[in-house]
Amino acid sequence: MVRVYTEMLQSASANRLDGEALQALEFLQKAALQMQRLVDGLAEFVAATARPARPHSPIRLDLPLRQTLLQLGGELESAQAKVSYRDLPSVFGDFDRLQLVFQHLIRNAVQYRGPLATEIAISARRADQEWVLMVHDNGPGIPQEFQGRIFEPYTRLHGKSLPGNGLGLAICRAIVESHGGKMWLESNPGKGSTFFFTLPAQC
Repeated sequence: MVRVYTEMLQSASANRLDGEALQALEFLQKAALQMQRLVDGLAEFVAATARPARPHSPIRLDLPLRQTLLQLGGELESAQAKVSYRDLPSVFGDFDRLQLVFQHLIRNAVQYRGPLATEIAISARRADQEWVLMVHDNGPGIPQEFQGRIFEPYTRLHGKSLPGNGLGLAICRAIVESHGGKMWLESNPGKGSTFFFTLPAQC
């Protein structure tokens, strides 16, 4: 509502407001947009941490990944980012929530990319009764001092210089843990990052 009314006010009074007033309206619009992103992120975080609405079922992981790539097609093309994947297994899980995990990890790799064209490789390996998924990127990496809290809500390594609400990785971890898995990171500055998460095997 704040955004709507400030836009109406700006449209109706643009020729009668001085520069300082227009600047104040612009500030209000940006603040409202940031608040909307925060509220949307909180809703997504609550949904990720809530008890699943339906039982988990066998899922071929390439399917939620392909859906994610379709949704992010414009962003990937604009950033000239390439995503490759191989040997993705079937697991027990929630299709929509696992799609969110892929969406946040891929979008983060694109958003926080380095000077090289972004390359993201997704693979898996079996470990007893679960699968370990690996999402590797060739970005700038994450400094050691931040790696211990990268999955905490509202953690933003780049401050306000890039859009976001600091909830993406917290949502990913919450979804993985709701599947009975765990999530962690390995990263070296200048050599990219690999996000690992485990999911129960189908059989």
